[in-house]
Amino acid sequence: MPIRRWTPMLATAALLAQDAQPFAEEKPDPWRPAWELRLGADELKEPEGPGGFRRGGVQLRLRWGADWGPMRVEAGTRSAVGSDGNRLNAPRWDQQPSNGTQADVLQATLSRAGERIFGTLRLGLQGNGLLVSQAMWDRDLRFTGAGATAGLHGDVLQEAGVRVAVGRVRTVLGGRTELAAAQGVLKFDTGAFSWTAHAGRWTLAWDPGGFRRHALPGSQGGRQRLTLDAAGAAGVWNGPLPLEAQWFACRNRATREDSEELRLSAGSRERAWWPQLSWTWQRLSSTGTLYPVNGDAWWFYRAARGPRVEAALTLPGRWVAALSIVRQTADGEGYAVTRRMVTLTRRF
Repeated sequence: MPIRRWTPMLATAALLAQDAQPFAEEKPDPWRPAWELRLGADELKEPEGPGGFRRGGVQLRLRWGADWGPMRVEAGTRSAVGSDGNRLNAPRWDQQPSNGTQADVLQATLSRAGERIFGTLRLGLQGNGLLVSQAMWDRDLRFTGAGATAGLHGDVLQEAGVRVAVGRVRTVLGGRTELAAAQGVLKFDTGAFSWTAHAGRWTLAWDPGGFRRHALPGSQGGRQRLTLDAAGAAGVWNGPLPLEAQWFACRNRATREDSEELRLSAGSRERAWWPQLSWTWQRLSSTGTLYPVNGDAWWFYRAARGPRVEAALTLPGRWVAALSIVRQTADGEGYAVTRRMVTLTRRF
């Protein structure tokens, strides 16, 4: 089914699902789960050959949470139904199963916050709390281990601290994929403008296999390891029409190859009926990115470059409808693909 035929269906679903008040605060109830729903379809076109495809899918995330003093315990599941089946997850570079139910989060968080000092420790199955781009990390991936944040904050200074993530990453390919990363973060908010800067080191170790877990170029086999230095910055003008610029870059310490991502956007996803238009440029070298775990919303996962254009509209009740187009070219081959995606998401 051509992707344009999905658009009326998603728009109708959005109108039926919207709440009376946008982003209304819900009374906490440990027995009632928070939920996130995503309906999506994507289409890939190749210049030649039978490699193109069309598919659709639905994803539901449920999450339960309870607080005991400074500790919060969260548990959640992810369920999905897709048209292409799990057997195609690896050849289509997916980071999540197309069908089935799995644990999405199972973590305990201990937090302390004073007037100037704050700290958080998370243990269990969790998302990555470090600041990073899709060129380095897929936000839907989970790891089992420890995450921590500690530092200073105040009125204008929102954060001056350190973030850490250590654990085993869960991927559709299985096997041992382990992450260890730390970064320093500075965040300021002056009201009219918000600024963020961060820098850190990322290490990923894995057993080589097919698809995203290829051995490094020139490797003699055995356990693979990537160590990258990464840095990024972002600025937001919080005006009537918010404007944001984000930049992220990383470099392999051994090969000196680097990758980067630049994103410019106008509009907001926090106000009902507000549109947002964004343009992203991504450049991925062969070894200058954590290619086994980078984002699958693109197509090529290394040795490629190209833009992504996305238009999104925020609807009442935490719903967001989005259309994005990716155009990527493989380095040295002149081989390009075009990918179109349309989604309707109800956020937590």
